[in-house]
Amino acid sequence: MKNKILFLIFCIGIFLPFVSSAHYIVGYVNDALDGTAANMHEVVLWNDANGLEDNLTGIIGPNGDSNQDNMYLIDCELLDSPCGVGDELKIKVYDIGDNYVSFEVGVNVTGAGYDFVENISLNSPVTFSDVLVEDSINLTLNEIDLLANNTREVLCEAVLEEFDGEQVTNIYSEFFSTDSSYLGDVDDNNYHYSNNSCFVNSSYGNENQSKVVCGYDIWYYANSENWKCIINAADNLTNSTGEDSTFINSLLSIEVENELDFGSLNNENVSEEFEILVYNRGNVVSDLSFSGYGASESDGYAMVCNGGNNIDIGFKKYSFYSVFGNLNLSEFESDYTNLTSSPFVEDFNLDFRKNDISDDAYNSTYWRIYVPQEVGGSCQGNIVFGAVMSL
Repeated sequence: MKNKILFLIFCIGIFLPFVSSAHYIVGYVNDALDGTAANMHEVVLWNDANGLEDNLTGIIGPNGDSNQDNMYLIDCELLDSPCGVGDELKIKVYDIGDNYVSFEVGVNVTGAGYDFVENISLNSPVTFSDVLVEDSINLTLNEIDLLANNTREVLCEAVLEEFDGEQVTNIYSEFFSTDSSYLGDVDDNNYHYSNNSCFVNSSYGNENQSKVVCGYDIWYYANSENWKCIINAADNLTNSTGEDSTFINSLLSIEVENELDFGSLNNENVSEEFEILVYNRGNVVSDLSFSGYGASESDGYAMVCNGGNNIDIGFKKYSFYSVFGNLNLSEFESDYTNLTSSPFVEDFNLDFRKNDISDDAYNSTYWRIYVPQEVGGSCQGNIVFGAVMSL
């Protein structure tokens, strides 16, 4: 090592320009342990006493003033406040956009024409490989299938490698909609999720590797669009991220909670109005289709009765707004829409849920029935609600 130092001094003596007022700071930068060359990276030099704003930069390697691999050369007399004997200067490799930096080191200015800095090592940032975000069923790559009125487990995982033997810290993840660029936003079940407690398997792979798994429970009303997962990890000097993209598929689903009971009715009377709530349990705006039957599909009845005659399908009717009070048959016919044996699609425009605190994705339908003269006994029938994606 001693011979190497003498050789470097000799070389510098050959190539240093002769300028009487110059004072050169010279140093050597080791390549990063991941194989990245120090050449073409840059160092910054400053005096803490004057602040980092007064600084000089130099290119490492043959393209810099040293003209030699892995070395830099900076004239500290060119600082706005030129260096003087006894000053302690600081030097470090700074980020030129590829995340390769170094710890800072110091050097004291002497009365010689140049001063050598202790060797700097280019830091290897944490690298990511095999980054993957996928739901728990893995049926189709790069697609997430949600569950109606429930959550779907989504895993974002990656292999991390840290070549310098430093502890990997600050591990967290975000899963977010990229159509509206929600990176760094607060959590919202429609478009942004975060995980600060990812599982880290430090025994995975070789001595430099670990595996990170970040889990998410994604709600059924998460936006159907492009999403991205990022995982962040840091060593002692830099933050690094790995990422993977996917698409959350459309989920068309509704839920009808109420059972419809018209109670006891006299013949030739219209029932009281009965409200049925319809909930959107998917992530798209939904219209509704309606159909009905008595005992079997397409039998033409609204209800079948054990007293003989049945109630025809057209005597059970619906509306999307409430009509108060008692109605006669004529009013009933004009204010409500007939149920049919075949599905009929209505514009319902039921939006999907947007509120994480309370369920705001529901709307009302209103129902009545007319009992003809010849009907008697106990009657029972069925209404079929269907969800149709709104155009």
